[in-house]
Amino acid sequence: MAYQRALQKTFFKLGAVPRHHQTDNASAVTYQVRGQTGKRDYNPGYLALLNHFGLQPRRIHIGCPEQNGDIESSNGGLKRALRQHLLLRGSRDFATLEAYEQFIEKVMEQRNQGRQARLDEEMAVMPPLKAQALPAYREVRVKVNRAGLVRIQNNSYSVPTSLIGHRVTVRIYEWHVEVYYRQKKVETMARLVGQKKCQINYRHLVDSLLRKPGGFRNYRYREALFPGLVFRQAWEQLEQWHSPRKADLTYLRVLRLAARHSESEVAAALNLLLANTTRWDDLDVEQLLQPTLMAEAPVVDLPVINLAQYDRLLQEVSYDPA
Repeated sequence: MAYQRALQKTFFKLGAVPRHHQTDNASAVTYQVRGQTGKRDYNPGYLALLNHFGLQPRRIHIGCPEQNGDIESSNGGLKRALRQHLLLRGSRDFATLEAYEQFIEKVMEQRNQGRQARLDEEMAVMPPLKAQALPAYREVRVKVNRAGLVRIQNNSYSVPTSLIGHRVTVRIYEWHVEVYYRQKKVETMARLVGQKKCQINYRHLVDSLLRKPGGFRNYRYREALFPGLVFRQAWEQLEQWHSPRKADLTYLRVLRLAARHSESEVAAALNLLLANTTRWDDLDVEQLLQPTLMAEAPVVDLPVINLAQYDRLLQEVSYDPA
């Protein structure tokens, strides 16, 4: 998706397309052919992208970055320029991803000002852009497995357990994924970078685990069910006091409170309870979450306004037509 967005944005800005797109053998473009050491082929998605815009793929040889010397040198120059502009800016923090992208585009535009003449020469022989813009996402249909997970691009994401056994539509954007069931969006999650990773949201699973608390202790992704250090400390404390089943059940009830109320408030309650040696359970946590009674608001006596006084005032006022 990153390649698609970058290429598409460039083509529509120029209003034209080159004949070839040359790149290295990055995993976003090529893949290792199974059983053939050192043999890489183009990813089907990358070929479909170039075919849509009418480009031919071209790549350098494996392990020969000097064949892309101009590009590698330009990348190095861009990185140095970004570091310098960040130093002048005084901060590397940006409020949003869009703000960071605008910052990069501004630096690139400044660097490209001296290349306009060479670009004009290229534009003179480049065919005009005729293709329509591609959507910002790729859509796939997947089935939610028995663990309440969907597998997307070799990564796993949790979804509400009510969707187990159903097929959902997933829209894959550059930085996030959206899950739809019967044309209704049910979840938005950050997209995982890489492969064989897992993103578990305990809010999706806690109700299902409460129905079968025995599955918590040996759950493959149990670490994801401790949203903070204090939650793990609470579970370890409960293990010292109770049998494994009761400790797990009590902890899952605490986790459900975090899912239904506020995770930060539950964490604060656990910190208070762990600070003393008195035994506690999920009911004590819930008690601490109860809103404190506010002081009764004072009663203010407001005078009754007699609008007739304004009517008499208007009748007494005389206007001079002159």
